[in-house]
Amino acid sequence: MSGLNKRRAIAQLEQARLHSDRGEWATVETLVREVEAAGFKEAAIASLLGEALRQLGRRDEARKVLEAGLVQHPANSEIEARLGSLYLDADEPLKAIELLGRVRRARPRDPQVLTYFAGALLRVGRVEEAEAQLARAMLVGGGADTRLVLAMVKLRRGQFDDADRLAAQIEGSETAAVLLWTAKALRADVKLLRGDARGAFEAWRKIDAAGHLEPYQIAHMAYAGELAGERAAVDSAIARRLAQDPQADDLVQFAQIANLRGEPARALEWLDQAEQLVKVRDTGWDFDFHSARGRALRLLHRADEARVALNLAVALPEASIPRVGSGAFVDLGHLAAEAGAFEEADAHFRRALELDPDEPEAKRALELTARRLGWRQALEASAEERVGAAKAEAEALRRRFLVRETEVDRLKREVERLKAERAVAEAQARDATQRVAVLQSESPLHLRSELEQREKDIDGKSNENLERAFSQGRIACPERLRQMLLVAERTYQTSLYTELPAAAVAVLFSGAFERSLVELIVHPFDQWLDQRQLRSRFLEDGVRERRGNRVEYADRFFESLDREQSARPPSLGEVSRVLERREEPYLSIFNQFLTSSFELPSAFWGEFAGFVRWGKETLRDPVAHGHIEIDWEGLKQFRERLLFSFAGESTGVLPTLLRARKRK
Repeated sequence: MSGLNKRRAIAQLEQARLHSDRGEWATVETLVREVEAAGFKEAAIASLLGEALRQLGRRDEARKVLEAGLVQHPANSEIEARLGSLYLDADEPLKAIELLGRVRRARPRDPQVLTYFAGALLRVGRVEEAEAQLARAMLVGGGADTRLVLAMVKLRRGQFDDADRLAAQIEGSETAAVLLWTAKALRADVKLLRGDARGAFEAWRKIDAAGHLEPYQIAHMAYAGELAGERAAVDSAIARRLAQDPQADDLVQFAQIANLRGEPARALEWLDQAEQLVKVRDTGWDFDFHSARGRALRLLHRADEARVALNLAVALPEASIPRVGSGAFVDLGHLAAEAGAFEEADAHFRRALELDPDEPEAKRALELTARRLGWRQALEASAEERVGAAKAEAEALRRRFLVRETEVDRLKREVERLKAERAVAEAQARDATQRVAVLQSESPLHLRSELEQREKDIDGKSNENLERAFSQGRIACPERLRQMLLVAERTYQTSLYTELPAAAVAVLFSGAFERSLVELIVHPFDQWLDQRQLRSRFLEDGVRERRGNRVEYADRFFESLDREQSARPPSLGEVSRVLERREEPYLSIFNQFLTSSFELPSAFWGEFAGFVRWGKETLRDPVAHGHIEIDWEGLKQFRERLLFSFAGESTGVLPTLLRARKRK
């Protein structure tokens, strides 16, 4: 076609436009490339060819053609519109907004331009602006594509019925295949948000089987599959998306899946990768990001960080969308309940149920929280009534005896007696327990049921926490030590329901810890000295002074290992001292035992020594000296580091020691 003249070229471009109206994009490409090969440079060449390549799925080629065309024909609104829609397809909404915003000003009555511009605004969370553009597009003749983007706006606002109705209209009409399958995908998302995970997953699977599943939709299918219990299909979908070019919102959904599986550390890894992928945050997934991060941090017992992330989430507009926003409020409720702020927890759980009345976790948590609030309020009411009665009686007696001047002496004695009784009554009211309220307000049968249920909850939570601490049994714990820890943990769980003093829990945890040092370090070291025939040398290294047959050691730790002394096992303070001084010459054999018996770095032992000393000073010493007022925060921190998280690791001191023991 080298002899193609300008009149013929223009006619052929018009013919290409007619084929584009019918969706015959391969023919459009052939016709336009013939005109391009003849050396013509009209703007329509870049516009039509770029759109044809885009519709044929060759988006990288389309982008090059349109960007080159815009260089040759600056500010050409048709090329800008095509390129803006291509940027939107490529998940670059800010570039799309910049181009389409210019085109909208040049072509304010073009419904397709207005629709694409609205889609770009929606992608960055500017929902109200997007809806305004769509309303204008409908007034000037917007079609199925405009209704589809409007359905997306309705979905974003939580108006699921309206979104489903609009998508169903598109699905039932004769429209372009790309709009038809996008409408089907939107209806799959509606099913998921309505709580029909199985239906959503089956809908996504049909779209995939038909070959119309877009790459960015794979994570949606995976999330629905996880809720539907299709774990193998979910793993396959995640691997499939990772083999492509996953975007930040894909990784956020993978993090949500990890949270559902009880893998919060993995969830944080996905979220960190998502943050590294973007320079400017797409507000469309801000809520999901903060909500997923808050849940992962809560599951890892990093309460303060979790609260910051969740507060960021609930401050966003998406937090008010039905079903979507409920999860963040559930997590905030759990954090408040764990901190003893039951009124705050109650408010969060109620807000979660407003957004999703079928949310099972919020229902159960609200029931437990309401029960705890009822017990406390009943106790407070009982205390106030008793104090009020005592005050009223004292006042009545005071007035009666004042009018009897002949009994002044008796009045003085009686007033003093009433003051004493009032003090006793007030003390009894302050110390009233939940038993008083329950006996007054509940039947014996209901009380027994409540107490039995509470005992089951305590037993279940105690065993669950120990299973988590020792990795579901993968870390072997001596039975005697496990029983001591179970008693301590059970007492701790009981304290969450009662006015049990911290000292009662502290004495059990510190005792279990002291016993664990004997089980894991002192006894194994004693046996190791016999096996290596190093006892005599070790004891000799520890001699400070000899007085005849008497030996004075540098530390009582040595005395406990001298079998002629018959001494008790070393205390927490004595163990912490030898751990801190383990690198001094007189403890070289002990240091050799630690190195040969545990696969742990030297830095661990320094951290561990400090923890032992801190536990002694914070818990053991106050209890030993009869102090019953022990700081609850210190006790909680000791328990957390002992069982769940120590030195930056996701396991506590005891699991770390048990797991690091070298097998003989």
